[in-house]
Amino acid sequence: MENIDKLLIADELLETAIDCYLDQNKYLSALHLAGAAQEVYGKWIRSNNGQNLSTLMLNEYEKHTGDKIDRKALNKADKHSKNTIKHLDNKGDRFAQLNPKLDSFMQISEAVTDYMLLKRSETTNIARFKEYLISTKEDGL
Repeated sequence: MENIDKLLIADELLETAIDCYLDQNKYLSALHLAGAAQEVYGKWIRSNNGQNLSTLMLNEYEKHTGDKIDRKALNKADKHSKNTIKHLDNKGDRFAQLNPKLDSFMQISEAVTDYMLLKRSETTNIARFKEYLISTKEDGL
C-alpha cells in the first residue's frame, strides 16, 4: 500500500483530461477527470483558508451587485454536468442533457485556474490548454 498525495492524483487526472479534450475528442472523459481534479484542488484551497475560482467569482458578483445569492443552489447548477455523467439514480435518469465539448472546456478551465491558484508548476499540457483557451477568444469552440 502506498501513501499518495491527492494533489498529485489530481494533477494526473487534469493532465489526462487535457489529453482527452485536445487530442482525442473524448469530452465526457475530459469532463469527468477535470471535475474530479478540480474538486480536490478546490477543497485543498478552501481547507487552507483560500478561495477557489468559484468562490472568487461568487464573491465578486455579490460585491458588484450588492445581491446575496444562494451559493448552494448555484454550485449545484454549476456542477450539474460533472455530476450527471457519474450518477444514475433511476430509469428516468438514464440520459444526460449536456453539451460535452463546452461543459468539459468549462470544467478544465476551472480546474486549471485552481491548479494555478495553488501555484503548481506549469506543465506542457497546462500550457497547451492555456494556449487553446486564448485561441477560443477569436475562433470560438
